[in-house]
Amino acid sequence: MALKQALLASLSTSKLTSIKSLLTNAIYLEDSVIELFGIIIYGTPWQPRVDNWAFNLSRGQALLDKWNNIPAGVDVLLTHTPPLGHGDLMLDGQRMGCVELLNSVCKRIKPKYHVFSHIHEGYGCTSDGYTKFINCCICDENLQQANSPIIFDIPVHPHTKQFYLQNVKKIIKRYYRQNEKK
Repeated sequence: MALKQALLASLSTSKLTSIKSLLTNAIYLEDSVIELFGIIIYGTPWQPRVDNWAFNLSRGQALLDKWNNIPAGVDVLLTHTPPLGHGDLMLDGQRMGCVELLNSVCKRIKPKYHVFSHIHEGYGCTSDGYTKFINCCICDENLQQANSPIIFDIPVHPHTKQFYLQNVKKIIKRYYRQNEKK
């Protein structure tokens, strides 16, 4: 709590309203959605409790409530934590993924791609036949770069791509105006 208060005081001193206002060349998704090139992307930072890290929640209903806010049918789901059984295997053989996230992804959300990191040892891709699960963690358990970025293509209709390329600045400005109100 003291860290949060210090950060808020620093923001106030700098005349900033939020951390998001520091990002001038990125889109920050915190329990929010954006559509780019006709692709619907949802991002959420929550994870099962780990020490005193940010965005910690207890396993069970607290996390399920967050996952229930994710709209069904998004194309790309971005989370920090992996779902149980996909990119979540630690060196000691323990699985650290979230079972509530797995159930939400497979039974309701059904994204084409679920991209996450958090478990450094779980780098790589798996699939359940519908969703491609991508643990894109480039660092190893010692926080040293060990893996290459994972690059994947999502096909878009040519007319959609042309429209978005011509209007991307307007779309991003509209996104930030909508989210500043929240």
